[in-house]
Amino acid sequence: MKIAFVVDGGKDRGMGHVQQSVTLARELKDKADVIFLTKSDLSVVSKMRNSDLIVIVRSNDDEILRSLKEINPQWIIIDKMDVEEGFAKKIKEDTSSKLAIFTNITTANQYADMAVTADYGTYFKNTKFFDEKTGTLYYYGPRYWILRKEFCQGYGESKKVAEGIERILIMFGGSDPLNITSAVLNELLGLKEHYVFDIILGASFTFFDELNRVLEKYADRRRHVNSYKNIENVAELMRNADLVITSPGLSLFESLCVGTPVIAFHQNKIQKERTAQVYRGFIPTLSIGDVHKLPEMILQRKFLNPNDDFIRNLQIGQGKKELVEEFFR
Repeated sequence: MKIAFVVDGGKDRGMGHVQQSVTLARELKDKADVIFLTKSDLSVVSKMRNSDLIVIVRSNDDEILRSLKEINPQWIIIDKMDVEEGFAKKIKEDTSSKLAIFTNITTANQYADMAVTADYGTYFKNTKFFDEKTGTLYYYGPRYWILRKEFCQGYGESKKVAEGIERILIMFGGSDPLNITSAVLNELLGLKEHYVFDIILGASFTFFDELNRVLEKYADRRRHVNSYKNIENVAELMRNADLVITSPGLSLFESLCVGTPVIAFHQNKIQKERTAQVYRGFIPTLSIGDVHKLPEMILQRKFLNPNDDFIRNLQIGQGKKELVEEFFR
């Protein structure tokens, strides 16, 4: 059996879709030959290949479609927020493959055999239903996030949320296009409270000069800041933290899954609009202009608590096995 992934990542798109696809590919590799097709730059391609995956680089969607015809997989999996309807339609018309679309918010889902949406549009309700008009099997809700095993180990076991925040993990995906990392660090290092910071910098992070200026500004506290890049033990760092500051995507749910509170900053217009519309106050997000609110939010514990009943009932990431079985049904 052949399964082809179509996914992109990088400075503008971040790495969440790539990370989710690589995780799903690892689950499928035992029973299928997996191939990735991407328009990503070399740094993203290297990350995929470092996961022992076959990766084909193409310049545009037309070239990807031609490659899909040549490969002729049983399943094509697209992981992208803004899948073009015309591209999905061509796949269904020009190939004999079944189509699965993950994390998409466009009308392209109507051409999918399977559409999986873990956050946007789900209103935090886990639902599975079949659309007889389009022939699409839909999986909605946080239960269907594709999380690595290390994030799901011990899920449901209570981790005691620290009475006082001492260790903070800051991570904003593959590129952090607004450089929220430096803004958050600049705000919190200047406080009288002394925190220990772990910072995870993505493969496409470019704001090292700005980050170093912040560290030089607070040189007396530099020893309290640990920075990491291209690491695999993200779950461990999340679990050891008292608070995670991240964007409202995959990392937010990974943190809640391991039992660590979260404060979220939206990084672009889509995240801002969709979180306001879909999260409806359940998961409030901040903009980079709200960074001055962080000290008060931390002291008053205004963060997402993984032990709240609402969060516990989300069953974050617990539907992965169900999705994998559907590919081989």
